[in-house]
Amino acid sequence: MRTRWFDQPLETIAMVWRLERRDGIVLGFATHDRDLLVDQFTYRAAPGMMPSAIEADDGLDALDLDIGGVLTHDLIRSDVLATGRWDAAAVRIGLVDWLLPNQGIGWFWSGTLGAVSRNGMRFSAELQGVKARLDEGFAPVTSPSCRAAFCDRECGLNRSAFERCAEVASVSASGVTFAAIDPTMASALAGGRLRWVSGDNAGLEAFIEAADGAALQLVSNAAAIPQPGDRAILIEGCDKTLATCATRFGNAVNFRGEPHLPGNDLLTRFAAL
Repeated sequence: MRTRWFDQPLETIAMVWRLERRDGIVLGFATHDRDLLVDQFTYRAAPGMMPSAIEADDGLDALDLDIGGVLTHDLIRSDVLATGRWDAAAVRIGLVDWLLPNQGIGWFWSGTLGAVSRNGMRFSAELQGVKARLDEGFAPVTSPSCRAAFCDRECGLNRSAFERCAEVASVSASGVTFAAIDPTMASALAGGRLRWVSGDNAGLEAFIEAADGAALQLVSNAAAIPQPGDRAILIEGCDKTLATCATRFGNAVNFRGEPHLPGNDLLTRFAAL
């Protein structure tokens, strides 16, 4: 381990943060009064970014942290956080000797960025460690609708057959209209998803709630109003019923639901007198 300064008095210690968004953008911060260059990567001075008390143990309970600080970078502005660009971003926390940064970083925590709250120019964020995954459900529960995500591994359908790239033609009160998307195509897209690949919203996703003719009504935390010429990848929707899976997609063999399983109402039935 290159960070041998751990066995010396830690008088020149600085905490560093490395955040990586799902779209590949990476930022680094250091609790120091000047920028630090470590392994050819710059950690911006952010003395206001401080975590809650950190405790490590060998138990199985989830270890979560909180981080608070000032919005010190253009990419972590309040409005950018509101769009969800930093949701589930990967986070690593370590220690470095700011006098000898070439000795490397001693990483001691990794996880993901959780819920973010803002108060003026200050923010606080929940950091979720890997042990938080132990709280996730292990076995699926029964449901009348399909539990698979459309075109995922369990669904088995080829995503490329149900998605298309289109360009915004106009925006109105009825929704967003895309070139080459007619009312029939728009109807099939209702309940699906959209991912912007150009414009101010590039990288953000939206839920296609419904179609009004050829116009799509979107639900999202968009950074800006879509503009004509913006491009997006659209994928069709699925209402997750057995009838749709069988008749529209011909995929009933992969249906992940139990539409004919009796519900709790069976227990409350009684014989008529």
